Amino acid sequence: MNLRIADNSTAATFTARVNAQRSRLAVLQERLSSGKRINRPSDDPNGAEAVVKIRTSQTEIKQFQRTALAANQKLTAADDSLNGYENLLERVRTLVSQGLSDTATQNAKNALATEIDSLRSRILNVADSKNGDDYLFGGSRQTEPPFDPATAAPSAIPATAQYIQIEPGTNAIPVGVTAESVFSDATSNIFTDLTNAVNALRGTGDAAVDRTTLETTMSRIATYTSLVDVAHAAVGANMNATDLAQENLTNNFLNLDERANDIEGDDFAGTALELADAQRALEATLQVASQGRRTLFDYLG
Repeated sequence: MNLRIADNSTAATFTARVNAQRSRLAVLQERLSSGKRINRPSDDPNGAEAVVKIRTSQTEIKQFQRTALAANQKLTAADDSLNGYENLLERVRTLVSQGLSDTATQNAKNALATEIDSLRSRILNVADSKNGDDYLFGGSRQTEPPFDPATAAPSAIPATAQYIQIEPGTNAIPVGVTAESVFSDATSNIFTDLTNAVNALRGTGDAAVDRTTLETTMSRIATYTSLVDVAHAAVGANMNATDLAQENLTNNFLNLDERANDIEGDDFAGTALELADAQRALEATLQVASQGRRTLFDYLG
């Protein structure tokens, strides 16, 4: 027996049923295409709120990841510069040692002085080197270079190490070392010492004084080399800290991602079956309605 739509009330019932089935179908299609069961807050208010909190935490982690990466890059640049500085110091030590030889002629000493003067300029470039817009050894002083590019005079602005927090809930770490801790000490700085060595090699008129100056320079070079070793250790430790922080941040991000997926993620196979059932149900409803003298389509337009 054909089901006939007798009045508007019956038609309205069918219309509501079809609209509900179509809405359900649309929801399932969206879930299937997005892979999520929560596509808007109304789908699951509590779940949606939990996911928002997770995504907020992930945004914070991303910021720390950028900070940790930048810190690691700066520390790597500092480490490379310290290596270069150490090599230059070793070359200076070799040249000064040659200048102390009793067999060195004045012409030979003049040549040594010229090379040391050149090495002094190269060391100055290292001391004033930049990482992006920041002075690599500037620390908290970033308005001017650690040493005057023309005279090598040290900056009058005091500097401390630059600290950056690279992981939530942890203390900030220094991202480098200051020029004061590597290129100078309480006694002098490398540039003054090298200038004195150059003058001694070229001769001041007092051979005994010149020899003492060169011997002092040898001792000073050993001091600067020790300062570099200390700086290397500090930079290396903080590079390890940034590496560990980046690993922790990545793991935390992935764990949060897994939690979010557990909350909002959908069962693809299950949803596909639901979608097939919903499609069959809608088709059945429309088929039943079409058997009446006035079909549901008359009311749906």
